[in-house]
Amino acid sequence: MIRTQVSFHDRRLFLYVITGLVLCAYDAVATMQHIGRGVATEGNPLMGSLIEVNAVVFFLVKMSLTAIGLLICYGFSHLRTARFGLHLAVGIYSILTLYHVLIVLFG
Repeated sequence: MIRTQVSFHDRRLFLYVITGLVLCAYDAVATMQHIGRGVATEGNPLMGSLIEVNAVVFFLVKMSLTAIGLLICYGFSHLRTARFGLHLAVGIYSILTLYHVLIVLFG
């Protein structure tokens, strides 16, 4: 049996990928809960149409697209624009997380 070792070329940036995926999952679940309570709507028209059809499909598509984007940025993280993309995605999902928390507290 041949064993291959998977190495992370930048653990800190890989942590950004994991953080982005966790925040994306929270955003998806919180969005579904807020829509169910009638206190929010999905801002993305594509995702809005998916959530109306099936919540599981919405979640899987959202997570898949985010994961692909984050992993592409991680794979090209030797480029400054890819590192910026990782930071931007985590920053945007952090703001969305704060938005969801504020809806829970004051909505």
